Amino acid sequence: MKSKTINYLLVLTAVSSLVACNPDLKSKDEDAVVQNEESIQKYLSANNLSATRDSSGMYYVLRETNPAGTRAGLGDEVSLYYRLYTMDNFLLDSTETAAKKPFVFPLGVNFHLPGVERAISLLRTGDKATLLLPFYLAFSNIDYPSLPAYSAIRVELEVAKVRTETTQVADYVEQKEYTISEKTASGISIVRQNVVTGDTIGAGKSVKVKYSGKQLNGVEFDKGEFSLITGSGSAIKGFDEGIRRLRKGEKAVIIFPSSLGYGRQGVSNQQGAYTIRPYAPLAFEVEVLVE
Repeated sequence: MKSKTINYLLVLTAVSSLVACNPDLKSKDEDAVVQNEESIQKYLSANNLSATRDSSGMYYVLRETNPAGTRAGLGDEVSLYYRLYTMDNFLLDSTETAAKKPFVFPLGVNFHLPGVERAISLLRTGDKATLLLPFYLAFSNIDYPSLPAYSAIRVELEVAKVRTETTQVADYVEQKEYTISEKTASGISIVRQNVVTGDTIGAGKSVKVKYSGKQLNGVEFDKGEFSLITGSGSAIKGFDEGIRRLRKGEKAVIIFPSSLGYGRQGVSNQQGAYTIRPYAPLAFEVEVLVE
């Protein structure tokens, strides 16, 4: 079920209001809430567990805690390990593959189950927890081959790493062994790769740029040549501002935060998959061509 599960993790949206507080709740949903609660209580009793119930209806048990760990904020990159189970202990999905790679995603844009995203806001790096999620915090009222609609699930979760955009940029610069030539007040880092004298391009100039755009995981999302008038709004802010600080004939890497790129929305293709993730800082390898 793993491939199907991951696909749905990327498209599920959080519940807009708590099911228990919704006056328009259908009877089937109401019955499922009661059945989920009974299933969760049965699991807790059978395993002699004492869990905390939050206002959403999520139950959680802290297995290991790390008071010195970092809590994730909106848009931070979260790396986590997880195992998803039915309430009768059937494994639905897990990050524990041969490679044991964590699931990495930006927090706050519904990349994971609503209950998991909610739990992450309560946890720190190094924390491990058991989550017991009613259907509206899990896979909702959708039927899957291994999981009936309206099912409660159990999640074994470990928060492995949290990185802000600033940390992601710093790690990228270190990994690439770049030397920052200039850093702007807006947060753009420029790595100059050749020496060119003369005035910088500035605003209102027509230029042609050869470029390769990458996310900081190294995945290239676009490349080619692009003609623009600087300061005209024809390019995203970070790219435009970075080009203005270069000279014709200059080669450089321009790195900037998502606030100067594609922000919370990211960029999706026609199939709805992200080609640029939300909250993704970007790196452009550029050459300002001499015409």
